[in-house]
Amino acid sequence: MRSLFLLLLISMTSYAQVPTKPASVKAAPEEQPDGKPHWFKEPPPRLKGGKHTIPITITPNAVKKPLSKFYLTPQYTEMQPGNRVATFMKAVMEQDNFYAKGPRENRDLFNQMALEDLPLQEMRNSGCIAGLAYRSDKDRFHSRGRPLGDVDEGARQLSSDWQIWFNIREDGYHTLLPEVQKMREHASCLKVRMRYEIRTGEIDKAIYTARTYYGLSSSLESHPTLIGNLVGTAIQLIAFSCLEELIQQPNCPNLYWSFMEMPTDVLSSRLASQSERLIGHPFLKPFLDATGPMTEEEIYKHLKPLESLDGEPKGNDPFPNKYALNAGIRSTDKKKLAAAKKLLVETGMKPTTVEKFAEMQLIITADIREYETILDELMISHSLPHPAAVKQTEAVMERVKKSDNTLLRLLVPSNRNIVSAKTRLKQHLAYLRTLEAIRLYAHENEGKLPSKLADCTVLVPMDPVTEKPFEYSVKDGIATLHGASPSLPTEENRYYEIRIRK
Repeated sequence: MRSLFLLLLISMTSYAQVPTKPASVKAAPEEQPDGKPHWFKEPPPRLKGGKHTIPITITPNAVKKPLSKFYLTPQYTEMQPGNRVATFMKAVMEQDNFYAKGPRENRDLFNQMALEDLPLQEMRNSGCIAGLAYRSDKDRFHSRGRPLGDVDEGARQLSSDWQIWFNIREDGYHTLLPEVQKMREHASCLKVRMRYEIRTGEIDKAIYTARTYYGLSSSLESHPTLIGNLVGTAIQLIAFSCLEELIQQPNCPNLYWSFMEMPTDVLSSRLASQSERLIGHPFLKPFLDATGPMTEEEIYKHLKPLESLDGEPKGNDPFPNKYALNAGIRSTDKKKLAAAKKLLVETGMKPTTVEKFAEMQLIITADIREYETILDELMISHSLPHPAAVKQTEAVMERVKKSDNTLLRLLVPSNRNIVSAKTRLKQHLAYLRTLEAIRLYAHENEGKLPSKLADCTVLVPMDPVTEKPFEYSVKDGIATLHGASPSLPTEENRYYEIRIRK
């Protein structure tokens, strides 16, 4: 894999009569037999009959006004000048212990548990709830080292500058991205805080944290790599899973218009897609800029960055990596040389320049041109609806599979996974909008579920995977809602079982 791809029990006092003899008190074990803390409880299984089933119990509540109080994205009225990235990094640098291995593993366990089983006292002690979690205006000048307060503040700043353009131009595929991993850690801390707020009925605070989540994830929209964009997508999916729990709380107002206020394309991959061309810049550009023949020494020097992608040379191979070996072999085939010349001329090179190229240089330059063409076709798919994007991607990847240009298999990103991740995010938002449309119908119709989605009085979105309505049915007072799977395996598809709280 290339470098770039590369966060209690509540004490209860007994008022029973004091015994005449001292009672034998057994201390709670610190760990379970499997090594997990005594407060950890495994979440219930989601697979039911081979389906990823999610039980949803809703209270028919109305929309509250003003609507903007319940919006789930940071509003301009609360924004301030500043670079989000610098503030997010500051949160990490101020509290090394907070982000250490032990606290991080506990946060992971909190986030695995069912909402009703959360160990509230342990969560308060984690620092995600009290002490390090908030920073309000009244104590702004008296609070120091509150990482989640910094994350809240950063999420409401106006710009996101990652300042890695120079690194990408110089290091290409070997660019290190430690700052992206820190965003994941912030997301884990926020999940602990938000689930605590949901569990304790603090709806306003949970809404505030949801806005922070959006500010955190959308900051990665400006990260000039697909891996950064995918991390932003994963962070927003975590937020959506928390919001799925929020809308089930009896005191939560209907958030239909809050979800409608969010952009359908929650996290655009436009910039990351465009910058993918820049990642290979250190070794692609010399071949494309050449006006004369290259020596073998020059060719090997420019191909050296590929070594870690394709494995180290073995034995007495005279070439620095398998790709160079493959290109060298193909350079002895006159038909392939003629096809390479033709491709380079068709893509804008002067015939007189092409004629000067050495044979291996000719093959490699043509491979790069083919890579650029393939990359363009894949990046276009990010702007297409899911069915068309999948069709486009599969057709292009079939060509990659059949091609003897091994550069393609080394450098072309796994576009099918990228398309699936983006569609999964859009679909989860569509599910949340649909659930709230159903909840609004129930509020307006004496707690009844709609017999079909078309009965809802507000717009119900289509399934982004198929661009057709979600499948929906009602039987014995339980509604079932699901759509097509945006990826394989299909077991990841969501089946909601919706009940009305009595």
